[in-house]
Amino acid sequence: MRNVNAQEREYAPDLSIRYPAVAAEVDQLRELLEQQYPSYFLQIIKPHPSGARYQLLHTGKATLYTASYGGEIRTGTSESMNFYAIMPLHGAGEVAINGEDVSAPISLIGPQQKIDMRWSIDHEVMVMQIPSALLQEALEPYLGDPVKERLRFEPRAGTGSALGRTFSMLSSIGAAGSLPFSASKLAEHHFEQFLLHTLLSSQPHNYSHELGRPPASWTSAALRRAIRYCEDHAGEPITLADIAAAARVSVRTLQLGFREHLQTTPMAYLRSVRLAHAHADLVHIAGTDSPATVTDVALRWGFTHLGRFAALYRQTYGRPPSSTRQGRR
Repeated sequence: MRNVNAQEREYAPDLSIRYPAVAAEVDQLRELLEQQYPSYFLQIIKPHPSGARYQLLHTGKATLYTASYGGEIRTGTSESMNFYAIMPLHGAGEVAINGEDVSAPISLIGPQQKIDMRWSIDHEVMVMQIPSALLQEALEPYLGDPVKERLRFEPRAGTGSALGRTFSMLSSIGAAGSLPFSASKLAEHHFEQFLLHTLLSSQPHNYSHELGRPPASWTSAALRRAIRYCEDHAGEPITLADIAAAARVSVRTLQLGFREHLQTTPMAYLRSVRLAHAHADLVHIAGTDSPATVTDVALRWGFTHLGRFAALYRQTYGRPPSSTRQGRR
């Protein structure tokens, strides 16, 4: 088995969730994991006196947790459905994917891969779980086109890599409890985007060569990519840099392109898209018994300043949003 070195061990959190009843709590943890993951198995070779330990650090579209499975174990699944990055914090372990040993400071596992892991009795691991659709969604703006084949990562990463440093930082913060990134939907979104883009930009994968190409100059295709991104992500807290990445041009080129071809700015265009969605929602609500308010709709589409939203709406549609909400012409 591969041992955790001193550099890795110093980041290991002292978890607060501990279960004294070994057999009962191991079974409880097994049941929890079997509910979450298909084709999951957990074999306890030798139980640990301290029992199983599990701490959820972050949950959203992506999940981050630390765990010890209650002893020396063999575990895995015959068909993973998501991406996983696994970093041992204590003890020793072995990770095999489709029968090949990929044991490393951090092991990366992808969808439809057979996983077989063995961990020592004193093990503690940090696991990041990311749905494959979420990673694909983050990758497509870089490419400017839909993903044509399944994303596959190099399965080994070191502690000195960007991903390794990120895991080390998260385990240090997680030692104090849950991570503070779920305080709001906006914070959660940016935290998960940080994880996704760190993984895509730093860990080699089968699209790395395309991401490494120089940014394209302004073209009609870049404009189409930018417009499509604004339409598809209007309900999310996206930034100018996000739109530029989707168009595969620099921020400055993006701004010049919008000014030349649409006589507006990228963020003003995004605002007009959001306003159109808000108008459509208000029209729909007026024809139903929905209790949703103008404030609900404004916040849904990123308008946090209600006075500015009302003024912009009146300027665009010739009446206040409350009038549309009430079905008046």
